[in-house]
Amino acid sequence: MALPVHNEVLTPKKLPKLPKSWSELSWQQLLDCWQVKMRYGGNQDVARAAALLSLCRLEPSRQNREAHDPVTGEATYLLRDHDGALWQVTPRELSQMALQALPWFDWPYGDPGETAQKDDKGTVIKEPRDPVHGYVSDMHDAMILPRQELEVGGVLFALPQMACNNLTWQQYRSLQTLAPMLFQEDASDDDILSLHAEFLSQILVPARDKADHADRFAPKHDFTYNTDRAEQTVAFWRERLTEAPTAEPSGTAAAVLFHICFQCYQTAIAYYAQTYPLLFSDDGKKDKMKDALQGEVGTINTIMKYAGYAEQQQVYDSNLPFVLDILNMMAKEAKEIEAMNARIKSKKHH
Repeated sequence: MALPVHNEVLTPKKLPKLPKSWSELSWQQLLDCWQVKMRYGGNQDVARAAALLSLCRLEPSRQNREAHDPVTGEATYLLRDHDGALWQVTPRELSQMALQALPWFDWPYGDPGETAQKDDKGTVIKEPRDPVHGYVSDMHDAMILPRQELEVGGVLFALPQMACNNLTWQQYRSLQTLAPMLFQEDASDDDILSLHAEFLSQILVPARDKADHADRFAPKHDFTYNTDRAEQTVAFWRERLTEAPTAEPSGTAAAVLFHICFQCYQTAIAYYAQTYPLLFSDDGKKDKMKDALQGEVGTINTIMKYAGYAEQQQVYDSNLPFVLDILNMMAKEAKEIEAMNARIKSKKHH
């Protein structure tokens, strides 16, 4: 017996609750959206419609895969939603609905927003759209995620969320240098390829088996950054970035993985900006400590003193949050001293 088809128009209001930005996507949703974005290239309308189908868990119904509108003759498709209900829509209707439901889809690295549009009489005909940061929201909870792994080309890596929260200070410094160069419009394809491979080599560390497996509850693999393998890892990613978009058995090609990793990196920086407001600007894009740490050996020496290190390289090999905790403490002390000096100066004037 055929299931009844809804005659009313399928609108975004009838769809399940949808993300309002790239920042609200889960890992799986982010992967799905990037796969269709890469698959359809510059055809944003088709990619957006495919993303909507994925996010709503809509799929062509087996009952009647394709039909035609009796009036216009336009091809229509019966789509089954997550409740099992069927909807008949044309590709044009699906595209229009996706445009309304996913206005953020064209801005994966942050929606710059829009000012209100007015007609000749000054009446608002389109409401303003607030800017949205382009980072993955569930990264904020990544500190408590269980260890998760990703296999690419037979090599095991930590998933980007976990990798971002296990960065060493040296990796973080490299990523801070690379990030502004990743989307240059005037760079050659070969230069961009090299930059993307370098970025992946810094943010996704290949696993090494642990020698001691006596503790069955302990992780079997170590994802600690190893400078000795850096060049080898860059070559690995460069090779995979030149492969077909769906070269990996898992469907997660390096080209897709790069964009996911970049969004996870953005989110990690935004997370640290919230956790350490004295060290970062509000949006997390500017690192207030960058010049001091690159230009003053004394700052590194101070970190060594706090941490009890004997060599400078130990600072760069340390876990990022550990170093940030020390820097944050130093910044607080400096601020307290500054405030105390201001009070003393004020008393002298009175």
